[in-house]
Amino acid sequence: MISPEGLNQRFNSAAVTFHQQILYLLLQQKLLGAASIHSEYARNFSRIRILDSTIFQLPDIFSEHYAGSGGSSHTAGVKIQLEYELQSGGFLNLYTGHGKENDKTYGTECLNSILPKDLFIRDLGYFDLNGLHTIDENKAYYGLRLKLNTRVYQKNEHPETFGNGTVKKHSEYIQLSIESIMEQLEPGETREISDVYIGMYQKLPARLVVYRLTEIQMRKREKDQAVREKKKGLTYSEKSKKLSAMNFYIINITSQVVPGAHLHELYSLRW
Repeated sequence: MISPEGLNQRFNSAAVTFHQQILYLLLQQKLLGAASIHSEYARNFSRIRILDSTIFQLPDIFSEHYAGSGGSSHTAGVKIQLEYELQSGGFLNLYTGHGKENDKTYGTECLNSILPKDLFIRDLGYFDLNGLHTIDENKAYYGLRLKLNTRVYQKNEHPETFGNGTVKKHSEYIQLSIESIMEQLEPGETREISDVYIGMYQKLPARLVVYRLTEIQMRKREKDQAVREKKKGLTYSEKSKKLSAMNFYIINITSQVVPGAHLHELYSLRW
């Protein structure tokens, strides 16, 4: 047997490195064992980069060094960020920090190592239009869900023009109504809208794939929302609750490589 004090004395820098290596090997074995990737995906992408985070609470005495994210009874917490490459199982980025640190900020930091044909898969917490522009400009790819408060446009086929034929800027694009799209779909139905532009100012070119949840899926999502509202002290607006019946995906990959019907499957690789 070893006393608590003796155990604490053994937690030096070498012990930390040892435990980091054990964690790395265990996670790598888990990822390689779970990875099941269609050969088409492996052929078309140089790397499949999946970034996600997890957060856990600490005793309040650690709040000075690890501030919590709020919304719970604890004031201290740690967030772990991990970006890994799905095909090899290798780690690209691993970071621990305050529980309140922003996912989007860390996601931007991970864009300094983009290779052509990299595929980025991330959840909504990392959604950032400027970052997606960076990915697109480096001839890499993304496939992810769209934030519901993001504006979506299509080119206006009949814009207004000045006398010299120049298009009037305010009429160049037409904003799509997300709610109207939802009302046109039956539960379980998928629709693709090609050649859309994302963001009021960025106008990021992409494909938009819309899926309306089934009744069973919607009940599960409502239950999850209720848990988050109670746990984090949130209150979802009626519009947000209504639009939560939909999954909106955006992607900058051609339909020949990833058909719209396969996009949810591609996004699900992050699980």
